[in-house]
Amino acid sequence: MGFDYFVFYTEASAICVIILLMILINDRIYNTKQEKQIWFGRAIVMFILYFISDACWAAIVSDQVPKIRFFAILFNFTNYILLSLMGYGMFMFIAATEKMAFRKSLLARLLIFSPIVFSTLFITISYCKDPLYWLSEDLVLNDLYYPLMISVPSCYLMAGFILSVKYAIKSESKAEKKQFLFIGAVPFSVGAFGMIQVVALNAPTFCFGCTLMWLWFYIENMQSLISVDDLTHLNNRGEINRYIEQIEYSEDKDVYIMMLDIDKFKSINDTYGHAEGDRALMIASDALRRTCEQIKASSFLGRYGGDEFVIIIQTSEGEESPDQVVSIIRKLLSQNREESKLRYDLEFSIGYDKLRDKNDTVTDCLKRADVKLYRDKHR
Repeated sequence: MGFDYFVFYTEASAICVIILLMILINDRIYNTKQEKQIWFGRAIVMFILYFISDACWAAIVSDQVPKIRFFAILFNFTNYILLSLMGYGMFMFIAATEKMAFRKSLLARLLIFSPIVFSTLFITISYCKDPLYWLSEDLVLNDLYYPLMISVPSCYLMAGFILSVKYAIKSESKAEKKQFLFIGAVPFSVGAFGMIQVVALNAPTFCFGCTLMWLWFYIENMQSLISVDDLTHLNNRGEINRYIEQIEYSEDKDVYIMMLDIDKFKSINDTYGHAEGDRALMIASDALRRTCEQIKASSFLGRYGGDEFVIIIQTSEGEESPDQVVSIIRKLLSQNREESKLRYDLEFSIGYDKLRDKNDTVTDCLKRADVKLYRDKHR
């Protein structure tokens, strides 16, 4: 390992640090102080510090700085601590994102953090008792150091991945399954990039891979914030408008626009409070989501605003008619109402209309569906 290796490794680390700093700064600007965002920021900081520390170690092993034993020990010790904190930060980020109950318990958090404490004490005591045990006089690391270095972080990454897959399997919603698997891909990717660098390549694969993974995750997360309603996790008004712009009349498929409104929603808020109103919205939106997952016809679901929802159905011969979809919605909402043991009626008023021909517009179709919605409500 010579000067070229040092330059390449340092440049790679610097580029990755800059990208992660940009993500961190942007996240801080738009931070809503949610628990998952706090852990996201902490994990990013640990990655940045690790890349800097690892670049310093690369300078030592490539003979670009004097091989002083103190600094060799310091940077290896720092690398181990930061790598372990990276794993812990990612695990807690996953726990916060998936709202795992244990994260609220101080005792549980201390138990989860304890492997870092014990392994750090073990390395520290080992260095004090025998300075040559982990690092030889030539500043070559003992073969036992690397398994120990990745053992604690690997446990955190594996636990995060397993929990995400477990939640994905248990979830009945396709959207939630996708979210859990997407989150589980984060620790899996970190572990995979680390193994590739250790086993196959003498290059900063871990640095590049982790940075690309975080960048991809951040872009996807921002896209979700832009297009998804925060309460119901359905498509929001902006995403509905973007989808509507893409719809065109087709002779092969019938396009129906369905407007839905919760009956007497204001009285639910006034009588039981806004928290119960939010609960009613989530129960109702779950029935709509399950309906769209069950039907064969292509569908798009979104929260139009307040207690109003939109379903856009593109159906072919042999697929469900709008009346059949309405029946499924009412059946599933009734099931949800009984399971939730609500103290009030929770019903939808529903109106729908068809895109008639090439001269018909989605806006006009939406207006006709809205008129039929209020006819149903008055009825």
